[in-house]
Amino acid sequence: MIKKIYFYIAIMFILNQCGFTPIYSEKSNVIESNYITILTSNNSLAVKEAFKAIFRDSTDQPNYQLRIDIIEQDLPIVTNSDGTIAKYRIDITTNFILFDIANNKEIFSDYSKGFAQYETQTNNYDTEQKRNEAKKIATSNSLQLIPIKIQNFQSRKDK
Repeated sequence: MIKKIYFYIAIMFILNQCGFTPIYSEKSNVIESNYITILTSNNSLAVKEAFKAIFRDSTDQPNYQLRIDIIEQDLPIVTNSDGTIAKYRIDITTNFILFDIANNKEIFSDYSKGFAQYETQTNNYDTEQKRNEAKKIATSNSLQLIPIKIQNFQSRKDK
């Protein structure tokens, strides 16, 4: 019995030292900021869900307004010999504008991009599921760059 306990402790120690992280753990990607976010484009449900999962407005009075326009594109990248498409790439382009609410003027504007790929499946349902997953991944990758760009802009402005 004691040998089993030592064995489990040794395994836990080894896993801890090698940098093991569980793949199904919940991580919070919520970005808290001093701006209110507004999605100005009409997008698919997968893109709207990814947007809502990342940007949550704070309850405080924001000083800035972030207007986001998302453009979705499905691009075929692998075509079979019979003309059917085997693989697609999802391109998500995010254009954003940061407004100062008090002065009602544009402070900063830029864009970011996110990409993901998916393969067509044997049936339409599975292909659509893979497509929605790819859209969420590409949208998350694109949206997570926005706060970094805004922080970079603000740090350059403060110097």
